Amino acid sequence: MSTYRFTTEVFALPREDGHLVYAPLLETSLVVNDACLGLLADIAGGHAVTPDAGGREVLDLLEQLSLVTAAPPVETPAPDAEVRPAEAAPAAVPVAPTAVTLFLTSACNLRCVYCYASGGERHRFLDPEVAFDAIDLVVANAAARGLDEVRVSFHGGGEPTVAGQTLRRCVHRARRLSDARGLQLRTGTATNGVMDDAMRDFLAETMTSVMVSVDGPPEVQDRLRPTPGGGGSSDAVARTLARLSESDVTVGVRLTCTEDVLDHAPETVRHLAATYRLHTVHLEPLFQCGRSLGSGLRVPAAERFVRAYRECRRAAAEAGVELAYSGARQGSLCHAFCQVCQPSFNITTEGDVTACYEVTGRDDPRAGVFIYGRHDAAGRTFVFDDERVAALRRLTVDEAPRCARCFAKYHCAGDCPSKRLFAGADQAVIGRCEINRALTLDQLEEVLQ
Repeated sequence: MSTYRFTTEVFALPREDGHLVYAPLLETSLVVNDACLGLLADIAGGHAVTPDAGGREVLDLLEQLSLVTAAPPVETPAPDAEVRPAEAAPAAVPVAPTAVTLFLTSACNLRCVYCYASGGERHRFLDPEVAFDAIDLVVANAAARGLDEVRVSFHGGGEPTVAGQTLRRCVHRARRLSDARGLQLRTGTATNGVMDDAMRDFLAETMTSVMVSVDGPPEVQDRLRPTPGGGGSSDAVARTLARLSESDVTVGVRLTCTEDVLDHAPETVRHLAATYRLHTVHLEPLFQCGRSLGSGLRVPAAERFVRAYRECRRAAAEAGVELAYSGARQGSLCHAFCQVCQPSFNITTEGDVTACYEVTGRDDPRAGVFIYGRHDAAGRTFVFDDERVAALRRLTVDEAPRCARCFAKYHCAGDCPSKRLFAGADQAVIGRCEINRALTLDQLEEVLQ
């Protein structure tokens, strides 16, 4: 009899023709029968095994795949054995960002009924001098580290193009400084797509990537994403997508799916992919917060979203367009869902440093977690709260007990931290976990084909 142990985390998932055994950290998956699963269960339980000929072949294969190894006998140290002191904890890594996202304004030219930031209800604008200091910092850091590129992006609780003059000045400054340092400048923005032709031309000529929010055919788009006066936005968005499709910009669109939008989603994806030159379509379920609270909009049930996503994936594949959902990323291994744990360097309209795109101001209940610095006007720089930085770096899947037994944990990485910390969102988070597992399993099955 021999005793074996797993060399890594191994998960067994039911399948119609057996069981899928998956070791995410080894990027290894295989389909096994009941007998093999029983052998693996004995190993997991620490039981000694006496395999027959077939079992021996299985063990040999598992050893070749580095999934198991013979377990050495447990040695008890002698009473007088030397005890080494624990190694000192590594020194804190300083915050030295080489990319920045600027939240130019909370003002907005739309009143989207589900806006997470209630955009347009306040009219705050980022001081251009604060934006310039942030750009100067990331360019200097990128050059000091010997990097090839620097990234300057625009996002926030409002529509970045509403602050058009500051947007232009920021792009021009970033271009001048990066050229002077021999750095490639990558620029990007999220936008609702409602702007004049001059701004469309500017984005087409200066942006590396643009993500446009589109929710469906005109009757859906105009209902969910109206202007302040109740007018439609679909025509303006179509003109923006058409102009960007003529350029070299990497164009993506994002669909936020409420319960009643799901039926339109596959046809919307098919239409967008056929009409415009798109790189990616992002499909995300509604997360109730901000303006959507009390709106009557319903979050799609997990199983309905999964079915719709599968239909959308087929539609996107036919057009050669990538379909993405933030919680299903089987092709990558990660311990952190996003750049929050780095932490990412995003500047709010108040001059604060936030690690999260969705925490855009001090009045957000999660600000105490995600806002970790501020602009220092006297020193023309930014100062950081070391304790909050340390706490942000712990927002990984390794620190999430609820994820310990989940096979998808190194792909969704515990999912979005800001959603997990949103008060009253427990059921929504559970629903997202169901979606994450189902779509990650779909991706695993595709790898096996």
